[in-house]
Amino acid sequence: MKKFLKISLCILMSLLITGCQQESSVHILCPTGAPALALVGEYEKIVENGQIQLVDGTDQLIAELAKADSEYEIIIAPINVGAKLIASGQTEYRLQSVLTWGNLYYVGTSKEALTHSGELALFGEGAVPQKIVETVNMETNLEPHYYSSATLVQQQLLSGKVEVGLLAEPLASATIAKAKQNNLKLSIVADLQTEYGKSGYPQAAMFVKKDYQNDDLFQAIEDFTENNYPDLKEKLESIGIEQLGLPSVDITIASIERQNVHYVPASQCEDNIKDFLQLFNITYDSSMLAS
Repeated sequence: MKKFLKISLCILMSLLITGCQQESSVHILCPTGAPALALVGEYEKIVENGQIQLVDGTDQLIAELAKADSEYEIIIAPINVGAKLIASGQTEYRLQSVLTWGNLYYVGTSKEALTHSGELALFGEGAVPQKIVETVNMETNLEPHYYSSATLVQQQLLSGKVEVGLLAEPLASATIAKAKQNNLKLSIVADLQTEYGKSGYPQAAMFVKKDYQNDDLFQAIEDFTENNYPDLKEKLESIGIEQLGLPSVDITIASIERQNVHYVPASQCEDNIKDFLQLFNITYDSSMLAS
């Protein structure tokens, strides 16, 4: 009997230890840029036992969200991308939280330039940027022209070929700084988040595997983003700014407020999510949320 109890206790302890290891080890897939900033506070803790894979574009995000056996417990992706897959039954992931609330700005020579004739340089045709531009519908005499990337919009501004262009932070601040070096004055002439609504719009979101829970991690991310990003400079330098797909540490810090990185549980901003998804003809349902 004693031998049986000893064996049973060993098995129980083994299961408890394994459970703890599984909880502390998390694999995260995340796009580079502003969404990655949400992970900076916990970055070193996560990679100590787990993984943060940073990628450009949405192709890999979509592929992993659609996998039944993906290695990632957490995938950060544009909210419309993940929600569309949930609505069509193509993913088992569920919406945990919103991480970014928009970082789109018109950069130009002056606010008055919006009343001039000429070209309004834009990017993101068929994606979130176009939806936001059309939704806010700012009054301007400029004719919209879409480029295939934000970098091309930046080039048009720096060459002086256009007076106003759409850019996302932190590229907007990097462009303004670069223009200054070339004796060209550029500034933020319109905040599209403010034009959209007071709190901006839900953009990058955290999707988790069904029934996955990691309250300690979620709380730590929320604390970091809602308490002025403590020790941000040191953490960015330790991780490596290039790793995150961001410009210099100084520009990233200077533009941090305009990047609108704020962890908000999805259950606390359902109206914002519903309104935004309607722009993409996606019907929101509370079953999209993580349990």
